[in-house]
Amino acid sequence: MPTFEHTIEIAAPVETVFAFDSDPENWPRTMSSLRDLEVVEETETGARMRAVYKLLGISQDVEMEMTVVEPNEHLRVLVEGSGMRSEINNRYSATDAGTQIVHEATYEFGDSLLESLLEPVAVRYNDRQFRMHLQNTKDLVEAETEAAVGTPAAA
Repeated sequence: MPTFEHTIEIAAPVETVFAFDSDPENWPRTMSSLRDLEVVEETETGARMRAVYKLLGISQDVEMEMTVVEPNEHLRVLVEGSGMRSEINNRYSATDAGTQIVHEATYEFGDSLLESLLEPVAVRYNDRQFRMHLQNTKDLVEAETEAAVGTPAAA
C-alpha cells in the first residue's frame, strides 16, 4: 500500500490555511486531476462529496468524505473509487513563518490485472499530484493573504 508524505510551509496563519484547505470548493483550484466536485451533504464534522478524478487520462468517479478531526490542526479525507481507496491526513501547525502542513496519503489499489499494471505509474502520478496540490495551496493562500492585507508601498 503506497504512502506519500509531503511537508510545506505557508506564510499565513494556521486559521487562514486551514479555512482554505477545509473548503472543498478550493480543491479543484489546487488539484488539476479533480473535476466536477459536488458537495452532496454537509455533516456535523465536514462533508460528503462526489467528484471525477482523472488519472493518466482515465476519468474515475470517486466519493469523498472530509472530516475535521481537530479544527486548525487535523483534516482527514477518505476517497473511494472503482479500484482504489485512500486516506489523506493533513496536519497543520504554527511556525515562526506561518503554517506548516504535513500531508500524508495512503492508497490502496485494486487487484485486477489492469490496476496492477497501472499501479506503479499511478503511484508516481499521485506523488506528483500531492506535491503540486501543496505548492498550489501555498501559492493561492499566500497570494490571497497578501491581497487582503495589501502590498507594501514602493519606496
